[in-house]
Amino acid sequence: LAGAIALYVMRGRHSEAAKLAVSAPLSATLSTTTGEMVLVPAGAFLYGKDLESVTLPAYYIDQTEVRNADYESFSKATGHALPDGFAVTKPDYPVANVTIDDARQFARWAGKRLPTNQEWEKAARGVEGLPFPWGRDKDASHANVKDNPLLRKHELMPVRSFDTGASPFHALQLVGNVWEFVDQAVTPDPEAVKLRSGMVSPPARPGEPWYRIRGESYQYPLVDAVLYDWQTMPARYKGRDVGFRCVKDPPAR
Repeated sequence: LAGAIALYVMRGRHSEAAKLAVSAPLSATLSTTTGEMVLVPAGAFLYGKDLESVTLPAYYIDQTEVRNADYESFSKATGHALPDGFAVTKPDYPVANVTIDDARQFARWAGKRLPTNQEWEKAARGVEGLPFPWGRDKDASHANVKDNPLLRKHELMPVRSFDTGASPFHALQLVGNVWEFVDQAVTPDPEAVKLRSGMVSPPARPGEPWYRIRGESYQYPLVDAVLYDWQTMPARYKGRDVGFRCVKDPPAR
């Protein structure tokens, strides 16, 4: 009888511990060897031009675009080639001139992955479907974009620039600096194929894999559709104003 009572008490304690573990909130930030990440909690958000309600599980997203310093560490550890024109002397600038496959390989090495289209957008717009990460005011001074009136030069900047342009989840530069890859394959329309054909060699074709890039770069003026619109590029495309950031699923609880 005493043994049965003890077993009952222990089971009760384990049950309570399990409930507490499940209900324990996720940390708002996650430190990794390739940079700080911020939590995007589970739940619904307003997505796209029409503000459709979409529900996503929780995930972490890099607070900044992937830095040259972290990409160089990846290159040294794996033997993966550095991008053409890699800026060794600018470790805190975003890595650019990489393909989506380069970005995926970095993400796997870092124990992360590339964001989906909806994950990227929720991180940028918050749950209310904001038109800009910083709010509803179209103010180009919050981002590294071509029409920022406070910038004398329009070029890449360190990844931790423009903290006033942070998203509701505290991610930086989801608008401007570099376009960012999302892991979302698309079928390009004929006009896109025609437009991109001069950017790659051999010329772009509709039958090859194409992917989305999001958020504009320093070479473009701020537009109203910046957080729900995108550009499409062949998978083999790389550009001096195209980079990426990663996401990571929370640890199982």
